[in-house]
Amino acid sequence: MNTLTISHLVGSSEYRAIADDTLKDEDNAAWIVELDPEIRKEWVERIRWIRLADRLAESELFNAERSEFQWFYDSWRWLRETGQVQPGCSHAKVFYQIRDRWFSDFSDPTTHLCIRSWDQYLKALVKYHKKHLVINSFHDFEEMLEQLAAPFFQVLPFLSEHQWQAAGQFGAIDQFYNNLRDLREDAEQGICYLPTELLDRFGVSREEVLTLRATENLGYRPMMEFWVHDYLPQLYRKTYPFILSPDLHPSWQMLRDWSLHRYQRIERVFRRCDYDYLRFPKLYWRDVKKDLALLLPEVSAQTSMQTGHTPSNRVSRWGRSSKLFQISQLPRSSEEPKTRQPFNLPSIYTYTAG
Repeated sequence: MNTLTISHLVGSSEYRAIADDTLKDEDNAAWIVELDPEIRKEWVERIRWIRLADRLAESELFNAERSEFQWFYDSWRWLRETGQVQPGCSHAKVFYQIRDRWFSDFSDPTTHLCIRSWDQYLKALVKYHKKHLVINSFHDFEEMLEQLAAPFFQVLPFLSEHQWQAAGQFGAIDQFYNNLRDLREDAEQGICYLPTELLDRFGVSREEVLTLRATENLGYRPMMEFWVHDYLPQLYRKTYPFILSPDLHPSWQMLRDWSLHRYQRIERVFRRCDYDYLRFPKLYWRDVKKDLALLLPEVSAQTSMQTGHTPSNRVSRWGRSSKLFQISQLPRSSEEPKTRQPFNLPSIYTYTAG
């Protein structure tokens, strides 16, 4: 069965990187396959550029002698300075696409913003994709979100000039949740994005996180409660202009709703496993597969045999978006501990089951 999936379209498994990002890309962006073909084409194109750059940068963590990302970055700088694709460069197809999108017509004011954001994103990959990375303070952590994740979202299509800053803020919170979701995976690769200021406040060492022993420290659970329930809301409030924006392109409305549902799922599963980052991945990816089966049954058909879950109903394409928060409230397990409630969205934007 040939099923159209976002992971296939954007090359989630290409190049040696920290992990095969196939399921991650379905988690983040499976909704894109529901777009009309012409709209989908533009989204897939941008995400494929981003995925390529990200995986090339990650590949250099495994082999410092490989300079494929540096070649990619040099080819971008050539294009940025000359408006032409560098002769003989690797990934020429991508650079021709970028040239045609951003260097052929400067009448659109967002073109200059895209070029600037893409340049910022590549520079951030150089800065933050490195072994033994240490984020020292909360300020440094927020700076990473702004430099790495905000421009990621700002190069996506169908943004207006006045939406630029707000989209970047939403990208920053998206990165926070991805770091939370991938805490164990990153630790297994020697990466910990939790700032030293946070770890020191609760007496948890970076070494304990990296060696998967942090849950044995009595300070670990209070630290994660603070991180999710006290610190995160401060970042979340900055996303309100985007979340409540009245004139987002329909594709961005789908991204917003899909993402907010995803964030609730990450928090819900973390509470269910009592903030245990070792147990979290197994529970979380099981729930992702179940949600995909319900929201996008065609996409999840290839994994339904694995999960043993067969969707009982299908939701119309644009109707799926409005059902996301209803689904996020479905009971998952009678074992979920009664802990602090997750941070709530503004009441104007909450859905009610019905």
